[in-house]
Amino acid sequence: MKKGKYASWLAAAMLSFMLILGACSSGEEGNPVASSNTNTEEPAGNTNTGAESNSEAAYPVTIQHMKGEYTLEEKPEVIAVLDTKFVDQLIVLGEQPAGSVTAAGSDTDFPEYLMDQIGDVKLLGTRDEPNLEAVLALDPDLIIATDFQAEIYDSLDKIAPTIMLDFYEDWRVTLDTISKIVNKQEEAKAVEQAYDEKVAGLKQQLADKLGDQTVALIRPRDEGIRVHTPQHRTGAILYEDLGLHAPAATTEVDDTAYEIPLEVLSEIEADHYFLLSDAMFAGAVEEVLGTNTWTSLEPVKNNRVYEVDTTLWIAYYGPIAINLIVDQAAEALLGAQ
Repeated sequence: MKKGKYASWLAAAMLSFMLILGACSSGEEGNPVASSNTNTEEPAGNTNTGAESNSEAAYPVTIQHMKGEYTLEEKPEVIAVLDTKFVDQLIVLGEQPAGSVTAAGSDTDFPEYLMDQIGDVKLLGTRDEPNLEAVLALDPDLIIATDFQAEIYDSLDKIAPTIMLDFYEDWRVTLDTISKIVNKQEEAKAVEQAYDEKVAGLKQQLADKLGDQTVALIRPRDEGIRVHTPQHRTGAILYEDLGLHAPAATTEVDDTAYEIPLEVLSEIEADHYFLLSDAMFAGAVEEVLGTNTWTSLEPVKNNRVYEVDTTLWIAYYGPIAINLIVDQAAEALLGAQ
């Protein structure tokens, strides 16, 4: 998504937030909402803002997670996150982690799409190999991990209270949990509402444009062609949120993806391909694109193949990343021949 598109989406999210906030704060005339600070002996000169009072009222809050539950007595100020999607989710809520891992396969860089929004976030290793010494040096109030770090959970929990979330959980559920941690539930509602309104509009445009044409999400790999099904998380974005039609063959598979030889890709009978491409399998992509089998496929001959970044499309799953996927998919398909 270009910055202008993200800015428009964020503005819509904030407008939704203001509408929700206004609805929540309005009361009947003559019966104003009571202040959360009921101490009548508060010394003169106390300058607590409404936001600070609301923050105090939000805690303690108990967070349910994969290892049980944890009660936060106050808002954590120094948060370490062990998956980049949590960086995305904190940023969209107006927060920043103090430290984060990078995505698998990258030990030096945070996601490119977040680089102009991320603050002074300390590097804590990779998702698959968090640097425990770096986490310890950060001295966090809270660690947010996923079940990818299940084997080191006890070590993490000795450093700081650790909440473990399901790596494959729906982004909305995860965002709701993160919003409770940082007391940004209304902002989370606004983000979700803006997304739902956006995809509803695009869903209708895509239906009008494509009719019953089918769209496949494929990834050339050394082993063959990986075909992602509607059960895949990105498949859910394409086929549920945007209402695209999946090829019939992909709906008959009880898994998120499966491998096939290039020679039988035509049997998928898709009208459009989203082609996942990345440095890891760049050679495989180049090899596939140079074959007669590939160039003979109907979507290829009809210029209906759209190359997209694998990492962005199947690795991050924060709301900012998902909005990028939606924008890229809609732009490609609405501009298709």
